[in-house]
Amino acid sequence: MKAEYANVFITSAVTVFQKELGIRMSRESLVRKEAPLPGLPVAIVIGITGSVRGQVVYSLDQSFAQDIAHVMMPNKLPSELRKLVNSAVGEIANMVTGQASIKLAGQDNIIHITPPAVFTGSDLQVDFLEVPTICLRLLSEMGVLEINIGILGDQEGQ
Repeated sequence: MKAEYANVFITSAVTVFQKELGIRMSRESLVRKEAPLPGLPVAIVIGITGSVRGQVVYSLDQSFAQDIAHVMMPNKLPSELRKLVNSAVGEIANMVTGQASIKLAGQDNIIHITPPAVFTGSDLQVDFLEVPTICLRLLSEMGVLEINIGILGDQEGQ
């Protein structure tokens, strides 16, 4: 996986969180992994196909997910908001991935993304693609967002 893919996701996440939620994000760490396994209990999985392919797996704590939902839907009652948390974090992940995909595609390539799938729980067991992955951790006052980028370009093979 090319390291420049990480930069596209960093800038996209920082931009989307600032514009859509008013949340300032900063890079905490970047590490390499063998697969895009989530490290936190709320995971959002988005597949990517086209000139790059693979998976992007976002993860965060439940409290940060609830805070995001509250910012997106401030007039909802707590009982209503609980039902919409997965929808809210899925939509934010979709916005970040969509923006990153547009940047990665440029003018000459086409990239498609799948709708987000949201999974919750600390004992979640899912088999992910074994593809070289860059794990970004972005920090805000509300919590940590982990972005696991397991994508390959056409020339990189699998």
